[in-house]
Amino acid sequence: MLTALKCPNCAAPLPPSTETTVVCPYCAHTITGVPAVPWGAKLLREPWSGRPEDSGKQRVVVAGRPYVVLGRLGVGDGCDVFLGRLDARLTELVVLKVLRVADDADLLNREWDVLGRLAGSNARGGDFFAGLLPQRVTHGRLVTAGRPDSRASVFRYRSGFHYTLAQVAAAHPAGIDPRAGVWMWKRALEMLSWVHASGYAHAGVTPAHLLIHPRDHGVALVGWSAASRLGARLVAASTRARAVYPDDLWAGAPPRPAHDLTMLARSLRGAMSSSGPRSVPGPLDALLRRYTDPTAAGRVDDAWALLEQVTDASRAAFGAPAYVPFHMPPKED
Repeated sequence: MLTALKCPNCAAPLPPSTETTVVCPYCAHTITGVPAVPWGAKLLREPWSGRPEDSGKQRVVVAGRPYVVLGRLGVGDGCDVFLGRLDARLTELVVLKVLRVADDADLLNREWDVLGRLAGSNARGGDFFAGLLPQRVTHGRLVTAGRPDSRASVFRYRSGFHYTLAQVAAAHPAGIDPRAGVWMWKRALEMLSWVHASGYAHAGVTPAHLLIHPRDHGVALVGWSAASRLGARLVAASTRARAVYPDDLWAGAPPRPAHDLTMLARSLRGAMSSSGPRSVPGPLDALLRRYTDPTAAGRVDDAWALLEQVTDASRAAFGAPAYVPFHMPPKED
């Protein structure tokens, strides 16, 4: 029976080895006490011809590592996003973010660097929140048959985060349940609180950059190419989401925590309000309105303080917290 070994630092699969000390090929972590596999060297010498089910699928090489492309996940302003799999015996699912617009190569590189710096943040809660960031695998030149060389970033696939907030809103044209909007708001604020404490603003909290886990009530932030150190200049903005940007941020103002809070509130209010203002209970609707307006009185610029306000408004609207299932219609093949 073949037992797959995983790196205790990054959970990547470890290749079979005749050695008891190995270096993870993904994160360079040194692992000792690894069970030696006497036939490991023989297995690694045998040529790999791929899985039969991958026959005919597109193959790419990113920074020297081969991947099979399994399908498209999304389309960004300058990149295409695909589900992929490492083309090897011991494999893993990945997300391939492939540059489509050559002029945006600097943004792809910048996102990779920002994620690396945030992963090393010393802000409180880093061990937990760094794990919610897109997990980097490799980054660099992409080569595939039939197209010019490009660049790509490869991230570890996270099960369950299959929908953006934009897709969630589209699947609920009458508006999402405000009780679901509450947990989406709170999960995103928890993440933003840590990001801000780490000295950064996301500066792109749009419906396309909020990934939703319907069953586990989880939210993850993607699209980090515009993330900046607090007080630095804005480097990018999405024309497809102009309505959620505060005017001064769109005009190039240095990103601040208040900008992220406004963009988040606008994104969520758009997803909740399509069924009319009466569908969102008064306390919650009043809070949403306050934070969609950057000039409104009574705002706070601290994500954790806003989270407490959301909790209070939710209790006033719905009573004690309770798990309410949230469903998405099955995806069509």
